[in-house]
Amino acid sequence: MKRFIFAIKVFVIFIIAFCVIYIKNRDFIIQIRKAYKYDTFNVFHWKNIRFTSAEPNKNFVKTQYIIHNPKRFNAFLFGSSRVGNIPLIELPVEVNGINLSWYNMTYSMGIPAENLMTLKSFLRNGVKVKMVILTFDGIAMYTSVDDHKKDLLRMPYQVYENKKIDFFKPYLMTCVDPSIIKQIDEYDFDLHKSDKNLFYEYGGCSNDFSLTENPDMKRYECGVIYYNLKDSYKDIEAFCELCRENDIRLILITNPMYKTTYCSCVDAGYFDFLRKVAHRCEFYNFSSLNNYTTNPSYYYESSHYRPALGLIIEKYLFGTDEVREQIRRDAGDGLFGMKVNAQNIDEVIGALEKQLN
Repeated sequence: MKRFIFAIKVFVIFIIAFCVIYIKNRDFIIQIRKAYKYDTFNVFHWKNIRFTSAEPNKNFVKTQYIIHNPKRFNAFLFGSSRVGNIPLIELPVEVNGINLSWYNMTYSMGIPAENLMTLKSFLRNGVKVKMVILTFDGIAMYTSVDDHKKDLLRMPYQVYENKKIDFFKPYLMTCVDPSIIKQIDEYDFDLHKSDKNLFYEYGGCSNDFSLTENPDMKRYECGVIYYNLKDSYKDIEAFCELCRENDIRLILITNPMYKTTYCSCVDAGYFDFLRKVAHRCEFYNFSSLNNYTTNPSYYYESSHYRPALGLIIEKYLFGTDEVREQIRRDAGDGLFGMKVNAQNIDEVIGALEKQLN
């Protein structure tokens, strides 16, 4: 009987203590529950992503998805959100007799430094990577991993990998916009079934290969770009070396930037950046002034090219010699898709400089 009475007293004390703690921290607890439920950036719902007006943290969501499904994919596209417009349909289906299953790891402002971190995480977690396409452009010159560690939209998966509480704490403490609350409360998964399937089956890119009609030219203006990260080429070099060490076929390409963005990058030192990369890694260069990159119809705005141009890139990389020659003729500059390395980089940059005169 004494033990029973003691147990009752302990239980009552526990309930009272719980109530006191809850009352004192009620607002804090409500905040956490709301942040978790509405989950603006989908970090708590990566298994069942919701599509709202807020972009999810695709770096985290996609990396989690691949690591938890290590046998589903063995070939990857890496790059910024621009790579989200490279479709699946013309990618190779096998390499060295091994069937390929592709996934597009595109996420906002993705850079080679983060792509290197992601590939290492894949390999550590048993993902058997056989082929990779790594894309880069001027974003690599001025975007740092440290900046992204402070950005809820772009916080790298590796922050979570190193210490989960450091990753989740800012997401639980952030206030949820009323518009997101309304969208989640009214969310219908059936209406987004095709988006969800595309996300988990490939990672990006619609099959809309139309061109922009009657573009609003204000969307094609570009601000000043800076070359802050003078050693960012080393991340590309390290990525190439990691692929060699693990017998991963790598194709390295530059994104075809729209002329205003391209010229801003050139003014900031883009040719110096390309020269540093070329002295260490061979790549296909789609950055130049040509009939594609000077035509706004191939772009949504100054930053993102449309899937129609992404398809042309694929056809150039994996098509026949005749297809490549036709694409170059259509480009009109003789440089679109040129393979660049230490032997010809000075010649290529000389030709690119002439286009600007």
